[in-house]
Amino acid sequence: MTYDIQNTVYGCLIGGAIGDALGAPIEGWTRKQITEEYGTFEEFKQYYMPYSNTEPGTITSDTAMRHYLCLTIVENNGRVSPFEFADILREHLNPDRVWITQEIILKKLSTGDDPWSTGQGTIPDNKAASAITPIGIVNAGNPRQAYQDGFNIASMLQDGYHRHMTATVAAGIAEAVMPNATIESVIATMVEHSTGLATRAIDIAMGFAEDAESVEALIDMLYEQFIDWRWPAVQWDREKYHNGEIFSASTLETVPVAVAILSLCNDDVNQSIIEGINYGRDSDAVGTIVGSLAGALHGADEIRKEWKVKCEDRNQDFFEEVEGDPTADFRSMTNRLIDSLEYEQEKTTDRHDTLSRLLDNGGS
Repeated sequence: MTYDIQNTVYGCLIGGAIGDALGAPIEGWTRKQITEEYGTFEEFKQYYMPYSNTEPGTITSDTAMRHYLCLTIVENNGRVSPFEFADILREHLNPDRVWITQEIILKKLSTGDDPWSTGQGTIPDNKAASAITPIGIVNAGNPRQAYQDGFNIASMLQDGYHRHMTATVAAGIAEAVMPNATIESVIATMVEHSTGLATRAIDIAMGFAEDAESVEALIDMLYEQFIDWRWPAVQWDREKYHNGEIFSASTLETVPVAVAILSLCNDDVNQSIIEGINYGRDSDAVGTIVGSLAGALHGADEIRKEWKVKCEDRNQDFFEEVEGDPTADFRSMTNRLIDSLEYEQEKTTDRHDTLSRLLDNGGS
């Protein structure tokens, strides 16, 4: 397939949104519960969230936060820091579209708290890891910088190792959007640009993937030996945990699970998304990360047309709310992100010229 940057970036954005919207109705379900009720779940359905009552195909806060970050990048013509992201959140964030963790961040920012550290002490969740993908896009081909920028942005929203795992996702996207990228090169990039617990978690999950003969067998292994037992930090209830009434909001589970599932889906973007959401537990987060990575690797053209059309149409009110433009959608944001890449190219050229003058003068 001929490489097309628009197809790649759009695939990343719309793939992540589709995984999010598909996974939302079964968030908190176990794999067993999903299988007993639906067999395989792969259609948009109505769902309820504490912060919204939503129609089939509607995105959750995972994609909403990602779009706010996209807007930050395009309005600042490229790479951004927590300062710029904080400005966008103060101006545009609708508390009715996000979970309690993001509401807390907004309140901290509104009181003048330092945006570089508002994530300290925050309740763990997967929003930062789900939202960070545009940082990888704007740092295409430079996973090291994507990791650094991703860590900085994650520090606004999360604390501890969650920042590292979020940064690792950004590094993976920086590789995934490149020509000739493969799932193997993406996973290798994520392992290289990671640290400590994050690296170990991915390594363990990928070990299960290497031993599994199918995605179903992999998920059985993950449920038996990998699910994050540390969340939530309340009185332990074994029955509730294993019945799916309690599920992890930890990136140490979600991100490794996403890449392990992706590795066994034979380069099929649609199957990758389906298997991601049918893992269950934090299914919209797993679906978002799988969809973003697979969509970038294989392009939007490979994603089911009916999914793309419905997800675009169903979220028009959100796009207009955020951007003030009734024609805005994931595709128009794709074009704006590509413009930001062109600005990054200009800045890189200017930097090259500056260093050339410096070194030429120093050597004369």
